[in-house]
Amino acid sequence: MNEPADGTADEQLVRRALAGDVAAFATLAETNRPRLERYLATMTGDASAADDLVQEALRRAFERLAQLQQADRFGSWLLSIACNACRSWLRREVQRAHDGGERLDELSAPQRTALSSLVRREDMARLQLAIDRLPILLREAFVLFAVEGLPYAEIAAATEVAEGTLQVRVHRAKALLRQQLGDLLDRPPPTG
Repeated sequence: MNEPADGTADEQLVRRALAGDVAAFATLAETNRPRLERYLATMTGDASAADDLVQEALRRAFERLAQLQQADRFGSWLLSIACNACRSWLRREVQRAHDGGERLDELSAPQRTALSSLVRREDMARLQLAIDRLPILLREAFVLFAVEGLPYAEIAAATEVAEGTLQVRVHRAKALLRQQLGDLLDRPPPTG
């Protein structure tokens, strides 16, 4: 699995990109793309929408690169752009569903990428649907913490939400998921 580059490498690439080196920005984008794809696919439940949001976040980052104050924090800054883009998309989807007369609980469960590291394959559909049903802010905190494995400090930087608030949101998300899924969340991940 590709993970974002360390701060020193990011800092050098950001400086080169600011100097007009398009290849440096492309390297930053490709290094950080897997995290964005996982996060956005989990949040939206729609691979096509997630791909569009990844592209939107990367475009915004490229356009606003000069606004980045800490070059070594590029990955977190990019994730915050993706979080904001995702929030806007989710609000539009809720509004679209409302305007279309559909009730949110009647919408079909979207197809998603697998969260196989969290549960056995046969339980993934239940978990995915339960995550989809979480309120947006709880879902965002849960996905960033439990799926992406980010520390609260990094989530706080990306979402501009206090760490204590994020801890409460993750706790509430887990409680809601346990109500729907029972002990499914507490099962050990599959081996092999």
